[in-house]
Amino acid sequence: MSKGDNTEQAVLQAAEAEFLDKGFALAKTVDIARRAGVTHAMLHYYFRTKEKLFERIFQEKANALAQSLRTTFDDGKPFLKQVEDLAGAHFDFLSRNPTLPMFILNEIHLNEERRKVYLPMLVEALQDTIRDLGLLLEQALKRGEVRPVRTADLLFSMASLNVMTFAGLPIARQAFDMDDEDVRQFVTQRRAENIETILSRLRK
Repeated sequence: MSKGDNTEQAVLQAAEAEFLDKGFALAKTVDIARRAGVTHAMLHYYFRTKEKLFERIFQEKANALAQSLRTTFDDGKPFLKQVEDLAGAHFDFLSRNPTLPMFILNEIHLNEERRKVYLPMLVEALQDTIRDLGLLLEQALKRGEVRPVRTADLLFSMASLNVMTFAGLPIARQAFDMDDEDVRQFVTQRRAENIETILSRLRK
């Protein structure tokens, strides 16, 4: 990796941390530059504006999520196993990016201009997953393997269960007086519980 690539990655990592900590509005490019160990002028050389930097990070995260989900589809696996793997992959992605769901919801929900730009970007990144799951679900329904459910409902249930695990974790930690090990065990148990809840809805 060249020096330029290293610098760009350092800026991206610093910007991601800054945006997730403070949100787009409160994040400052001067603080991102300081966090990355580069000059403010160098940051602008690579990304020009805070909006372009935010867009790059949002697109990379959307693509990373989409890629982690797409790899779970395999025609050789039973449908329920594919759903299990999909839900697990989504949970694991959120586990690696626990503050991302609330950040995305806040940025898309609270700012109409960013919603117009970034919501279509997110939907486009996930459209292959939505399409593939829909086709697999339709085939499983025709074979009589699962109970009727719409693709939208299945995905919404999956997202709701997994996102809430991490969005609600600070509340759970305080409410149940959890230490770090308690949290680790809780998250592990929630992964299994979420998957079982989704599969239970599908089993005949």
